[in-house]
Amino acid sequence: MKMNVIMRRMSEFSPAELTDLWNEGFKGYSVPITMSMDMLLKRSADQGLSLAQSIVGCVDGIPVGFVMNGLRNTGGVKTAWNGGTGIIPAYRGKGIGKLLIKASLELYKAEGADVALLEALSDNKPAISLYERMGYEVIDDLVFYECKSLKDEVLTSGGSGKYEFRRGIPQDIQRLHVPVSNQPWQTQWESVVNGESLIAFDPEGQPAGYALYKRGFDDQGTHTSTSLFQCKVLGGQSEDALALMKGLLSEVFGPSSLGLTLRTVNIPGSETMLTGVLKEAGFGISVSQVHMKRSV
Repeated sequence: MKMNVIMRRMSEFSPAELTDLWNEGFKGYSVPITMSMDMLLKRSADQGLSLAQSIVGCVDGIPVGFVMNGLRNTGGVKTAWNGGTGIIPAYRGKGIGKLLIKASLELYKAEGADVALLEALSDNKPAISLYERMGYEVIDDLVFYECKSLKDEVLTSGGSGKYEFRRGIPQDIQRLHVPVSNQPWQTQWESVVNGESLIAFDPEGQPAGYALYKRGFDDQGTHTSTSLFQCKVLGGQSEDALALMKGLLSEVFGPSSLGLTLRTVNIPGSETMLTGVLKEAGFGISVSQVHMKRSV
């Protein structure tokens, strides 16, 4: 029997209803994605997600699935992002995911988006297959790394002493006019609320590279973790570029990182110089995703 699925907007539901739907929609995933109400609302605000532009699928008046959406202009391109697709277990495999993605794509088009991005856990083959059928293609791998015992000597061996490092805020990255291209949504400077920037300047005063990161603190204000979102050298991948990359990472992560949890967020696998240094410095993979894109 064909189900009648009615599409509504997330803004029509209470925060408590949305939290229950989120947690049920991601039940059984290989990576725990459970959130409290406060966490869900904060994530939506911090990452530029819009409840008014997010879709909920309802069967007999009951919400059974959703797509959280965000739209922003990145480098002159209006980009839509699927910030989470979930379906409660009893309704999986019934075609609701396809209807939700179709409704979201129609919304993106109506909002004038040029491209659409999303991420999916690498082991979630059914979801990846659905997205591919809906016109998305995999453009990169994305990796979360984690390290609790940093090999300082790897980073301090870079010999980047000729550079001046200046710390600032995420917005400073925008002033470098670095092409956004396929930068994952969660690692764009707009999404790194309360983050910090680190920009390296060469002897001529020109920007040579940068990092975007965020420090985590406990209830007593003690620094407990550091998460890296971007680290790039502006130029080629010469020996000097490798030294600068190590210098940037050393400034972000060490040598005062003893006892801290060190993480990265959605580092593209195509950034081989960065991923190579991270692995050499003691970082291991905690979560793997695919980055997917389609034209709207």
